[in-house]
Amino acid sequence: MAGLIDQLDAKIAEILSGWSIYTTLIALLITAFLVGAIVYAEEPDVHPMLLARGSSASMVRQPGESAIYRSHDAPHGYPLRAGLQVKYPGAPPYSGGKNGDLRDIWRRVTGELPLEQGASAGQPGKIFTILGKEQIVDNKISDVTQEIIVIGSHFVGRGSRRVVVYLPNSIELLSTIFAGAFYGFTTILLPYNQPHARVVELLRQTNADALVAQAGSLPLDELIKAGASVTEVIWVAERASRHVGWGDVPESIGRKIGVSVWHELVKENRNSAAELPTVESGQKPGNIVAVWQGRTGAENQVVEFTQGNMVAAVAALIYALPSTQRMNPSDLFLPVDSLTHTYTLALTLAALFCRATVAINSVAGPGVQISLAARTIAPTIIAASAETAAKLHSDTSTSVVGSMKKLAHALQTKALDAGRMPVDSILTRLNAPTKANVGATPGKLRLLFVSERAGADTPPLSSEALSDLRVFTGARVIYALTAARVCGAVAQTDVYDYRRELGTKHCHFGVPLSSVEVKLKDTGSHRTTDEKIEGSIVVSGPAVAGQEAELGIVAKFRDDNTLAYV
Repeated sequence: MAGLIDQLDAKIAEILSGWSIYTTLIALLITAFLVGAIVYAEEPDVHPMLLARGSSASMVRQPGESAIYRSHDAPHGYPLRAGLQVKYPGAPPYSGGKNGDLRDIWRRVTGELPLEQGASAGQPGKIFTILGKEQIVDNKISDVTQEIIVIGSHFVGRGSRRVVVYLPNSIELLSTIFAGAFYGFTTILLPYNQPHARVVELLRQTNADALVAQAGSLPLDELIKAGASVTEVIWVAERASRHVGWGDVPESIGRKIGVSVWHELVKENRNSAAELPTVESGQKPGNIVAVWQGRTGAENQVVEFTQGNMVAAVAALIYALPSTQRMNPSDLFLPVDSLTHTYTLALTLAALFCRATVAINSVAGPGVQISLAARTIAPTIIAASAETAAKLHSDTSTSVVGSMKKLAHALQTKALDAGRMPVDSILTRLNAPTKANVGATPGKLRLLFVSERAGADTPPLSSEALSDLRVFTGARVIYALTAARVCGAVAQTDVYDYRRELGTKHCHFGVPLSSVEVKLKDTGSHRTTDEKIEGSIVVSGPAVAGQEAELGIVAKFRDDNTLAYV
């Protein structure tokens, strides 16, 4: 034993005899590296196993069909998410929440319905309107409530039951939707900037008896000649043109159509306006009709959604996000797509229900530039079309030039491949990667919702393009599949899913929302076998018009149980 200790002592003495300043530096570097690797080790934003099985499949399937796939938020054997779980002030804490409807969303905005269970009434939310390059109007919630009362009472007094809204994104569009919920008339949302003949055709097709439209956007004499059943019109005049006599009715029209102007109608009836109808009044909220624009030259689909469809979609979109990423009162939400698209509308209603600030800009629709729509504000959440996202990607990608820019972009892409949103480092501070021009304050955007319209020839977005958008915007990107008869979305990607798949044309669409379930029906050569799961998409659930719809789109469920085009 003593000999062993003597040998060890001699060996240590031999090592120390050759110690120098260089040996000290090497030892310090090795120690620093090991400590740094332990202290600064970063875990992925979500465990990879959670992405490996995105949705759950039913244990059995019917002949000619795949298994039924659901979100883990709505397991098989439990009901799908059908509502907002609204609890009114004073309700016992053990009582179950109600599904609610759009009236409860507005009560949340006014502060009548508190954010937290059992809390007293809170502060009203905020809705901004962006006008031009610089002007931002803060729409007082009390004033908007009065507009809802005046417009709703006006249509009820005239006996209007089906009201068409032909407007760009505006506070008046939202007010009419909520007025339909409180006063029981059906609201029909027409995409803006359509040919006059097409609008008149849709008015006849939807049996509309009233119209809310941008002043001067439609000639009234064409409505009369075409035999449209519209008997009441409200013009919404821009602030710069309110001096024009929009309420003057041409002699050729006579008394066939009653014409009013929005701001004049509200001003004349503001003092006489009562309060919004209560739940106890027994008024059944009206439905919402959406017009789906498919491929160029294809027939537009007119789909009527119930209040149940709407709130199921809103609730599913809220709870599709993990609690740390959900919308909250500190968020500023900007819809860059049209509110006539039910996905954008449902996200806007979700933002209102979560008491986030909502900014409305008439510069909205497929293919618009986000930089133009958001140049005067600093949004934290944006909803955009696939066309807009593709344009943002192509415009920003061209500016990634030079070896240093490409290196910074590659390093941030590597962080995404490791499952983490990239953060600033010493290298990226010295040589910042290319950033997209989004908002007045870069870096504020945290969520970007992008919607693919099934069967509408929208540009394909690959997983590489979505990864680039995360680098360019600094935001987590969510990619959703939407369809005509599904309110909200069929499926959307996980907020933490940053995976790239080289060579794929279309990124997958994640998992079904908790308000629907999806199966694939065998068609042609696309069948469910032991090796593959392919077929035509069939969606059912509370968010689907008529409870079930076959989309006519061929898709597949991948090994990770996410939905994707074939």
